[in-house]
Amino acid sequence: MAAFLAACATTSELKPHEPMVIAPAQSIVVPPPGGPAVVSVVQTTYPNAVKHDIFLETTARTTGENKISVIRFVGKGSDGSDAGLSDIPFTRVNLTEEALAAWPNSGMAVSPFFVQNNYGPFGYAIAKPSNGDVCIYAWQRIEATLRPSGAVDRGSINVRLQLCRRGVTEAQLLEVMYQLRLNTGVFPPGKAPMQIGATLSPIRPLGVQGFAEVIPTTRPAAQAQTAAPAPQPAATTRPIVPSISGPIIPSPTDRPSGVGPMVPRPPSGTSATGSTNTAPSAPSVFVPSPPASTR
Repeated sequence: MAAFLAACATTSELKPHEPMVIAPAQSIVVPPPGGPAVVSVVQTTYPNAVKHDIFLETTARTTGENKISVIRFVGKGSDGSDAGLSDIPFTRVNLTEEALAAWPNSGMAVSPFFVQNNYGPFGYAIAKPSNGDVCIYAWQRIEATLRPSGAVDRGSINVRLQLCRRGVTEAQLLEVMYQLRLNTGVFPPGKAPMQIGATLSPIRPLGVQGFAEVIPTTRPAAQAQTAAPAPQPAATTRPIVPSISGPIIPSPTDRPSGVGPMVPRPPSGTSATGSTNTAPSAPSVFVPSPPASTR
């Protein structure tokens, strides 16, 4: 029994092969549909792993090459005693050095943020050199899957992306990691739900909107209801305020030209200054007639 379990835990070795160009459709990782475009895919086979170098188009000016390096282990990583590749966790790898080597003299800065795509968490570093390019170096390790017996069903997959582009933002460049797709042959086909074919597990035809009919029921079209006009606000009556009229002053324009304003004449005996000066009347002097002479 122990020998049987040991045999299940081992995986068949691959036949080593020198680097060879394969079709892009056979690559382990498929870039996003919108680019960057795949130029060529080089496959190298080791006794325990398959490595793909997916070379991408470039329009950047930064020194380096755009590519995705993928290593798919068929079992456990080698200990280095043979020609197999060692499956070294990223915690034991100086990823900052790798990023600087991928894009030298570009000023790479490792991101402190936790991010993940459809296959798990990943890390990345960004550079924005003075020539206007935006560069990324990203890494991800997709852990191995095991069978219930403990045997390795699929080894781990290590992905490294190095990409420089012009005219893009940091967010657009990072989106490439979110849009990466592993080839469908990487994972085993998913299992069907356990309730399919099982007894005492009724399955009803349910859709997004509830019960799914084979022939949809035709429902009468709802009559459009005429919306009642919105009530108009009642007109408010403003109180009538009588206007207070002052003395009517004739306008200067109502007089003929050349005629000045009319000034009323002062009353008799009144000077122009408004003071009344009455001339004193001459006093009456009585002169008696001389007496008659007597002889």
